[in-house]
Amino acid sequence: MGASLRQAELRPQTPGFSWEDYVAWLVAQHGSLTAVAERLSSLRGYEDDVYSIERALRRLRTRGQRDGGTWGARALAAFGLPDALTERARWMGAYHSRFTDLPLPLAQDLLRLWDRPPVSEDPTSHVFLALAHATCVLRADDRDAARTHLARIRPLLGKAPPEARIEALLTEAFVASREDVTRVPGLLDEIEPLFELSMPAHDKACLFARWIDQRAFERNRSWGGKQPDPAGAEVLYRLIPEDGPAFARARRANGLAYARWKQGSLEEGAALARQACQHAGDGGHMRMRAMALNMLARIVGGEEGADAKRRAMAIANELEDEVLRLRFERRRGDKAKG
Repeated sequence: MGASLRQAELRPQTPGFSWEDYVAWLVAQHGSLTAVAERLSSLRGYEDDVYSIERALRRLRTRGQRDGGTWGARALAAFGLPDALTERARWMGAYHSRFTDLPLPLAQDLLRLWDRPPVSEDPTSHVFLALAHATCVLRADDRDAARTHLARIRPLLGKAPPEARIEALLTEAFVASREDVTRVPGLLDEIEPLFELSMPAHDKACLFARWIDQRAFERNRSWGGKQPDPAGAEVLYRLIPEDGPAFARARRANGLAYARWKQGSLEEGAALARQACQHAGDGGHMRMRAMALNMLARIVGGEEGADAKRRAMAIANELEDEVLRLRFERRRGDKAKG
């Protein structure tokens, strides 16, 4: 992802990426500003002459990171962004990426740097940046702000990549699970057919693990007259492949740890929680590792449990993650993990 951004034509003149950088990239791709203008003119059926478009592109170069106006939008529609920038936005917008494992203030600083034109004016990048904002505010336990970020991209989701649509629905379902659990099944049902669509294999595996995790969360709690069903949750978790990405393996092991513990298999549950810690550590997923340590603490108690709880809380504090801190401060009990 970073290699192409180190090319000479993409050296940023301002923090992040500006319209000047964007036009320089277009020139590098097409050979000259005139060639870019000719391409734009042809795409518009030669409604605008090449010289007028070239002048517009010269003006666009002076826009810095302000609104790109008509010709900024037309250029983005015609040429898109450099792949490296789209991938950067995608990385920030995916909960299962290591962006979520950055200390929250640092993650927010990165978002402020990149959530500016021209990057934020590309529809796909705009969706992923909004999802990144939603994740950050949820880590700060601000569900109202998360709903605001989700609402601003809802009209764009129909044309967004399937992984972005799944991400948005999972985030909505997470918020609903804390406020109106009756909405959760419908949101999760919307996700299932999206897995039939083409998307990066790594994202698909991690999103599937998260979808299963939220399905199992429904089984592990009491609501609507239903009693917890850890055996049913175990069946779901076993649908996650054992050989997937580290994030998915950690989700699988952590979910099975809870399910086996609640069915009375304390030793098996503890072993699975330790596996979840290892998988999360292998992938560098510190939030997931903290959750696995907290699970281990709940299962084993005693000196090992106290040490695991201390380590989990230390990670939460290092990441300045309010949601994790609140979760770990809850009294031990029979509540399902979130």
